[in-house]
Amino acid sequence: MKLDILFVDFVLVAAVFLSYFLFILIGRKESGRLKNKFSEETKKHQLRFEEKDSWNNNIIGLDKEKNKILLVQKKRTELVSEIIDLKQVCTCEILQEVQTLKIEQRTETILQRLDLQLKLHNGTMQIVNLYNCEETYMQDYELKHAEKWNRTINALISLRPNLNSAA
Repeated sequence: MKLDILFVDFVLVAAVFLSYFLFILIGRKESGRLKNKFSEETKKHQLRFEEKDSWNNNIIGLDKEKNKILLVQKKRTELVSEIIDLKQVCTCEILQEVQTLKIEQRTETILQRLDLQLKLHNGTMQIVNLYNCEETYMQDYELKHAEKWNRTINALISLRPNLNSAA
């Protein structure tokens, strides 16, 4: 009788550890795919990053020499990469979309979407999505990362000589 209980206990413990182990392996595989895509795009565009940041489903890098940013993101079904030429950017600002809910006696704001809005010299806007709750529910200090990259981009833009200055 004791042997049966020990066998059942062993099977249950093994099932729990095995599922936990598989979950970790799958997560590492996805993270590895994101890093590999970032490396491929880096080589393809011959970029060297002075600043690099990785969070949630994003990897972003800044090449100050070429004034370019590479952003690689994991979307639901694919990996998406985007090159941003900072020579074309006038200003950068953060766009936040939040939903306000009243739960019991307090009000909660839930981040729905977070973007960087880049105004280009030709007058158009380029939207760079950093977080979308429909893609992932996990938040990893999304606003802090957006603020950091907003400051970085605006600092580089302000250091650049003004194109409209008189000769």
